Amino acid sequence: MAAGNISSDEGRRSPRVIYLTLYNALFASFWASILITALATQATEGRAAVYRTLESQSRWVQTFTLIEVVHAAVGLVKSPVGTTALQVVARTIIVWMVCFSFPETTATSIAYPALLLSWATADSIRYAYLALNLHGKASDALVWLRYTMFYPLYPIGIASEWWLLYRAIEPAGRINPIIPFIFYFCLSLYIPGSYTMYTYMIKQRTKTLSKKNKAQ
Repeated sequence: MAAGNISSDEGRRSPRVIYLTLYNALFASFWASILITALATQATEGRAAVYRTLESQSRWVQTFTLIEVVHAAVGLVKSPVGTTALQVVARTIIVWMVCFSFPETTATSIAYPALLLSWATADSIRYAYLALNLHGKASDALVWLRYTMFYPLYPIGIASEWWLLYRAIEPAGRINPIIPFIFYFCLSLYIPGSYTMYTYMIKQRTKTLSKKNKAQ
């Protein structure tokens, strides 16, 4: 979700800015909580406990972010609707269609904690940046993290999503023989989808950091 900083005090007190600040701060705290819990649980109890502890919480947090498509569609933020929908809807499908529906293949896979760690790290940074940037308070370090950490985190997250979806094909086929074909189709979409998201972030990084350097 893109949101430029607001220059005037009046602008910073507008209902739009107050709402977006609260929204982004809330989701930064949600994902930071998931990140800390995932790290602690993985270290002390193992991957199956990560699924047991965080599957429901992470599923609902991710589901509620569908409202970001509405934010983009009505012009509340400047993010492209297509790019926003691609990421948010794809993630929501994964948490419901794969992680929730097929615990037997998800809970035992290292891909699930990897998925949560990549999502939670990226999103705790992203939402914190968005909340602070609305008021021109995002530090240089936070800006750098926002537009650099996607380099390792996106491939980890995408690969984890792909693997969990692939592992779900066999049990899905026992429910309905049509479902594996749907899953294979979804797997094929990761190639163009990943390229779209990755190149979009590279362009955003170049644009944002070049503006930052010029301002200095």
